[in-house]
Amino acid sequence: MSNSRNPQGRVLQILETYLPLIGGAEFHLHYLTVNLLAQGWEVEIVTGAVNGADQSADPCPTHRLPHAVGRKALPYFFTWLFRFVRMFSRFDVIHVHHSSFLAFVAVIAGLFTGRRVVLTLHGLGALDSSVGYCPIRRLYRWVSMKGAGCIIATSEEMQAVARRFVPDNRIVLITNGVATDHFVTPKERNFDHVDQNLRLVTLRRMNPKNGVHFVVDALGLVKEQLRFTLRMAGDGELRPAIAEAVTTFGLGDRVTFEGFVSHQQVVSLLESCDVALFFSTAESTSLAALECMSMGCLIVCSNAGAFPQFVRNGETGFIIQLFHEGKSDYHAPLHLESWQNQAIAAMLLAIQKMPSQELQRISEQARAHVRAHFDWAVITAQTADKVYSRSGVYRKE
Repeated sequence: MSNSRNPQGRVLQILETYLPLIGGAEFHLHYLTVNLLAQGWEVEIVTGAVNGADQSADPCPTHRLPHAVGRKALPYFFTWLFRFVRMFSRFDVIHVHHSSFLAFVAVIAGLFTGRRVVLTLHGLGALDSSVGYCPIRRLYRWVSMKGAGCIIATSEEMQAVARRFVPDNRIVLITNGVATDHFVTPKERNFDHVDQNLRLVTLRRMNPKNGVHFVVDALGLVKEQLRFTLRMAGDGELRPAIAEAVTTFGLGDRVTFEGFVSHQQVVSLLESCDVALFFSTAESTSLAALECMSMGCLIVCSNAGAFPQFVRNGETGFIIQLFHEGKSDYHAPLHLESWQNQAIAAMLLAIQKMPSQELQRISEQARAHVRAHFDWAVITAQTADKVYSRSGVYRKE
């Protein structure tokens, strides 16, 4: 395929859900697309339909089509297969995200068209705990992984999952990235006040695997000793239970529910916070945690999933040994055990007592680490070089 306006090539990105729906995979696709465009690629996106979506904000042509998600989409298999067979010939690279329904259809369309498909694993649909014993989800995972020409693992845990299905020469480890030009450390960032008020924040959907509900239980243990305020950004199924816990522990004057927060609002929110809390039971490379680090906001996280790969305890953040290290589980409990809550509480008390200069050092090291290794321009260049150009999935005509 020849295109003088775009010497790199054309990429079709496929994800069942996309912005304005908020999530790690959605932002991953958005920033990957923006940076591919900046680096000379032409990109289009296929995703599920969202009522009222403002497509004027989309960075490239975006095809929002109905019946794209999960088991309910299966009756539309042949509709999607026909679409993909017709579309694939216009693109040099076919790149699908999540080992789920659209990935399942895409690799089959690839067989019909002779195209090898790139598959990025984000956790959902790949980890055993996200698939469970559902035969449809297990089928989607098996077919999409076996049929992919190349699998991008966003963490070592995802890499280990992929190795159960394909040989190493079809797997590339490339983490998520951060828009470091957007998440910029404020010039006035310092920690001189933390001994009087440790300003905490959570930035996750309030669903079980994100562990937001664990925060309030732990804070309830130290509400008399720890001087803190907590801002909780996001919404989800557990919000009523979290709000009830806030009332039960008598924390209403110290906890604020921010609700949905836009990407731009996240920046101003992080400018006024010291520590971001991430107690996920399942995680690939957390975009939200990397964004906090990029802004110099200290993170306190669990040891689940990929956190140990980019957080060095006492150097670029703080890790609490809550779970089996590196292992993710989408089936999170409603409450942690007493020793786990105590471990969280003890860490927060220790941070409040640390010298501000020490916290400043950790903040600066975290920011430097993210900018050197996780900037989206770096991650996109790796994707283009290691996958699009070298894995046999790139077809320039």
